[in-house]
Amino acid sequence: MMHDRPSFDSLPLHPSDPPYSAWGLYGKDDELGTLNLLSSDCVTKATAEIQYGISISLNLPLDTPDVPMNPERKSCTHKFNIKPRSNDDELDINTQSSTHWDGLRHVGYQKERLFYNGIRQDQICGISSSDVLGVHNISRHSIAGRGVLLDYRSWAISNGVHYDAFTNHSVTLNQLLACAQAQNTQFEIGDILLIRFGWTEDYLGRDDAERKALGGRKYRTFVGVENSLEMAKWHWGNGFAAVASDTNAYESWFPDIKSDLGYSLHEVFLAGWGMPIGELWDLEQLAAECKRVGKWSFFLTSQPLDIPGGVASPSNAMAIL
Repeated sequence: MMHDRPSFDSLPLHPSDPPYSAWGLYGKDDELGTLNLLSSDCVTKATAEIQYGISISLNLPLDTPDVPMNPERKSCTHKFNIKPRSNDDELDINTQSSTHWDGLRHVGYQKERLFYNGIRQDQICGISSSDVLGVHNISRHSIAGRGVLLDYRSWAISNGVHYDAFTNHSVTLNQLLACAQAQNTQFEIGDILLIRFGWTEDYLGRDDAERKALGGRKYRTFVGVENSLEMAKWHWGNGFAAVASDTNAYESWFPDIKSDLGYSLHEVFLAGWGMPIGELWDLEQLAAECKRVGKWSFFLTSQPLDIPGGVASPSNAMAIL
């Protein structure tokens, strides 16, 4: 569904800005990006998706994966402060080691070295640094709206498409559209798009040694959407407020930046549009319930941690059907 935002072909909004960027669309000092689409009317309308009173967590345990898929990220450690008649506990985590949102500080345009709305790296981590673009903005706005699940893994199996989620299997736009059609799924402005690629299923289907080996791979590959111009155009045209999936990125990894897009979708989504990307979401129970009731849309809430100047945050997400 197209709407009255600028067309994809009109991007960037200013000739001097990086390709496909929408800087200034919500104001030169905006720090919410596409989350601006989650207006009060949008959220109110989304409550109509609650029809069965079924609430489903979309989060993996904080210590899953056993070994983070990025070797530079450490696993969660949980310590107890034991007292004679009470207990405290302490957590030491990398905010991207398990189910999380990538915030707008995570990835900038690599060639231009610029983040959303033209913010430079030294404004994030430097002498002149501030909390600009921090994940606290998302936390204080909160995320609530209509969620839509595309269960690509189930569609793929039923159509004879078999793959391992730990290869760079690229899902084309035509395949996503076919999946949506099979589910009779329609999109609305401000939707939060979730895609089940089968990452969680394939991860949990391995034994402990295999899981640990996945985290130590030198060349990491993961299933995801095709990193292409038409994929970016489709996402913009549908007016998604945010996207998330069960895989370790969102686009297939490593992304082909030599494609007609010329950039990774991470760059375009985060730095260009200010659109948060959810990774490592647990969509298994949600997919099963959606299939059972024949409904792939729901009310979605997510309350990230209020980390001033934070790069990312655990998602703390829930779907209500």
